[in-house]
Amino acid sequence: MTEVLQANIFFFITSIAVVVFTILVCVAVYYVIRILRTVGKIVERVDLGSETIAEDISQLRSYIAEGSLMSQIVGLFIKTKKKSRRKNEED
Repeated sequence: MTEVLQANIFFFITSIAVVVFTILVCVAVYYVIRILRTVGKIVERVDLGSETIAEDISQLRSYIAEGSLMSQIVGLFIKTKKKSRRKNEED
């Protein structure tokens, strides 16, 4: 084989390899972009959920500060005791 023919074969194989490599890189970048979009959506959901939890906790703090939550909890226990006393008195 002549040197020119060897050089042409080398450049032909190299060109095919570069095209295949470029296609593979494009496919990989496509999947990376899809993954990043999915991660972005998940982060948005977590952010909305954390805002909801923060609002619930602030409402719980206000109930505790007002004492209304404690009075409701104590009221539940007192009501159950009254019911049990009535049953004992009827017996």
